[in-house]
Amino acid sequence: MILRTGNKGFTLVEVMLATCVLSLGAVLIYESFFSALESYNYCADYLEAAPWMGEKIWQAQDNLRRFGAYAPADNRGEFALGNKNFKWELSYRLINPQLYQIDLTLFWQAGRRRKIKLSRSAYAIHEE
Repeated sequence: MILRTGNKGFTLVEVMLATCVLSLGAVLIYESFFSALESYNYCADYLEAAPWMGEKIWQAQDNLRRFGAYAPADNRGEFALGNKNFKWELSYRLINPQLYQIDLTLFWQAGRRRKIKLSRSAYAIHEE
């Protein structure tokens, strides 16, 4: 029989280093998962709000085409889609005697700290 006098196993430094590497990997996976989840939620909210924004801009364009500067327009408001509350602001300005620029901005809360702002612009021609 041969006797070995050397110790087998890992040293404390090796175990601590392996734990640090595994912990760092777990944190990176965790961060990437929540980053992807946040991107998905933004896209889902955008896809819910985009048709509404298109409709609101179309209404503003139609009112400006028909009535010009005397167009009835709501400047701001709120609405709910799904479980989100959205706030919006609409403005228009005269660029030349017949051309108006319409700006629509939509705001919503994503999570506790992050506020999202989405803007769209369009133009309308008023022909007298």
